[in-house]
Amino acid sequence: MGREHNTDSAHAPDVAEMRALYRAAEARAARLRFIIEARNLLDARAFEAAAPEVLSRLSDFAGASRAELVFPSLHGAAPVRLEIGRSIDYEGILFASEDGSGLSLTLIGPLRGHAVDADDLKTLEVVAGQLADACNLERQAVEKQALLGDLERQRSELAALVAQLIQAQEQERQRVALDLHDGSAQLAAGLSYRLQDLAARMGEAHALKPEIDELAALARHSVADLRAAIADLRPPELDDLGVAAALRTRLDAIDGMEVIADLDGAADRWPASTGIIFYRVAQEAITNALKHAEASRLIVRLFEDGAGQAHLEVIDDGKGIGEARHAEVQGRGARLGIAGMRERLALLGGRCEIGAGASGGTHVHAAAPLKQEAAG
Repeated sequence: MGREHNTDSAHAPDVAEMRALYRAAEARAARLRFIIEARNLLDARAFEAAAPEVLSRLSDFAGASRAELVFPSLHGAAPVRLEIGRSIDYEGILFASEDGSGLSLTLIGPLRGHAVDADDLKTLEVVAGQLADACNLERQAVEKQALLGDLERQRSELAALVAQLIQAQEQERQRVALDLHDGSAQLAAGLSYRLQDLAARMGEAHALKPEIDELAALARHSVADLRAAIADLRPPELDDLGVAAALRTRLDAIDGMEVIADLDGAADRWPASTGIIFYRVAQEAITNALKHAEASRLIVRLFEDGAGQAHLEVIDDGKGIGEARHAEVQGRGARLGIAGMRERLALLGGRCEIGAGASGGTHVHAAAPLKQEAAG
């Protein structure tokens, strides 16, 4: 009997220890649930909506009579102060935390007969850190959204300025075209008619007849060149029909070369600034091919892809970009023309790539995002 009694006594401390371990495990599980529930609340709601509930749970967890949370306003106003509970006698600070970015948490409760143990303090620190992280993340999100809004406004302002700049350039081109039409072109045409009339009245036997005929031919060529320059300065099709129609008219006028035009009619509905710049880039690329490439075939493509990008390709089978860079083939004017193409596309946020074609020659590829034209 004594031996059995001693066995029971030996097992008694084991049971007490197991009960203590069980209570400790329950306490750890409760702390973990508290941390997870606080995190879920902060993840599920906006910070200012979740903060009062989390503050109330912190107060209950610590046995506080009062709790205070101060954090920066997300809208740039004075700091927000949340308070729950009421004052009691003999109270003091049970827990306080500040993250350095303006968020502070204070839990106040009775000092007598109440103390927050080390494990609970660690739990409070974890949840206070979650509060600070959530507040900082939301503030950063608000600041990021504000920056994105500012960036979008700046882009809209830039688009408006680009449209105004392009419009000013085109108005100047139109003014020069009108001046040439009403001035130099009229004078050259008058001179041509007078020389032709003089040649007709002189008769074939006159000694000056060959020179007059030569001068009349030169005058006719000058009139044709002036009219072509006027049309290039401001083609009426660009205003009336759009970029695809204007390019088709330009390509139809090319003689002595095979021309393949693949022009999407939808390009005629592109924003005016985009259409003008793409026409000018195509005009420059076509001129370079005619003057410098010594090509027999020219391919021009104009289209829009599924990502909202406008594209232009001008491909010839001539000497190629390597030889075209040679001094006697490409002069200062052509180099300035290439720089001008890139500068124009840069106004639209686009790019211009110039390289060798797949089977020789030169391949010019221009691309730019299609954007809604900003109201000027």
